[in-house]
Amino acid sequence: MTNRLHAAVLLLLALPLCQLAGQIPGDKVRITETTETMSEGMNNALIVTLEVSSKKLAENVWRNFMEDYGGKTKRAKGGDEYLTTVEIVDINGVKPINIYTRAQAAEEDALAVDFIVWFDLGEEYLGSAWKTQYQEAEKLLFKYAHACKVEATDEELEEAGKKLRSMQNDLERLERQHSGYEKDIADAEKRIVQARENIAKNVQQRGDTMQKIDLQKQLLEEIERRLNDLKKN
Repeated sequence: MTNRLHAAVLLLLALPLCQLAGQIPGDKVRITETTETMSEGMNNALIVTLEVSSKKLAENVWRNFMEDYGGKTKRAKGGDEYLTTVEIVDINGVKPINIYTRAQAAEEDALAVDFIVWFDLGEEYLGSAWKTQYQEAEKLLFKYAHACKVEATDEELEEAGKKLRSMQNDLERLERQHSGYEKDIADAEKRIVQARENIAKNVQQRGDTMQKIDLQKQLLEEIERRLNDLKKN
């Protein structure tokens, strides 16, 4: 569990129970009573619909949530449920209670998880007929659902941070490319300046060479003229 989640759970445990008689403001949590099949047969259960899409998250938060009550969670024998043995005075007095749980995709919302909870009171499983204990169980599950929302939001924040860092890395790469392109342009401009200087020098050298050619032609004509004069004599 993250430090922020652990702190949130401790804060929730410290709140007076009267403040948790209903949903925590801002949470859209639905808790319903039902009967569900589990490793011990068909029994009364409570289903809390969580605003998370990960069954693993729901299971991990429950495990850590129960640890704050001194409970240990393990895989139940003969089924798909997890079993937590824990003392929750407001539900079962000082006698340890076995709580079975199973997370599954919500039937009505693909982005939600139904977390099914069976409270084994010994002779029977908790239902609304046990009014006081049932209300305390609801309060417990509201706190648990809020802890799930905190953890899911914490993971969302972490994922958003990863994306931001990735975008920042992309920007740094693009800035390096930009600097490289600017250097390429600067180098090209230097080469253009040098090429223009070379062209100007080349024009001068061509002019000088053409003058030398003209002089050499005149010399050649003069020599031919003298040669012809010599042959006439």
